[in-house]
Amino acid sequence: MRKKNQYLFLSLIVPFLLAGVSHSFAQEEPAITITADKGSYLPGETVQLSGVLTGQQYPLVAIQVKDSDNNLILIRTIQADQNGNFAIQFKIPPTATSGKFTISASSRVNGFVVTQNQVITAKVPEFPFSGVVLAIAVVIPIIFYRVRTRFF
Repeated sequence: MRKKNQYLFLSLIVPFLLAGVSHSFAQEEPAITITADKGSYLPGETVQLSGVLTGQQYPLVAIQVKDSDNNLILIRTIQADQNGNFAIQFKIPPTATSGKFTISASSRVNGFVVTQNQVITAKVPEFPFSGVVLAIAVVIPIIFYRVRTRFF
């Protein structure tokens, strides 16, 4: 009878012990986050991108940047540090048009691919040379008027 009680006790206590063990070995859910230093950029400006990947040490992170027309602007693979932190910088092309740029960061962790997208905006001034054109349009007639009145 004593042996039967021992088996009964073990059959009741072992599941509780195993439940505690499984949680102690549970790994953190892999996730990736990326952040740009600001949300809007002018053509030619530098974007500072940083991020963190949880679930693995020294992971490789694929970075891809596309413009609003889905043209590939940047594709790079970088290695994160021991804590999963990574950073990269790139320039908005000087010929960029106004619109949204999509930044994707992805990595493979324990057989799973984790991805996050971040959207930034490129703003091109509507009339970047309008002030110069206006100044020339006003100054040239004044110069010609003064030159003409001196010689005639």
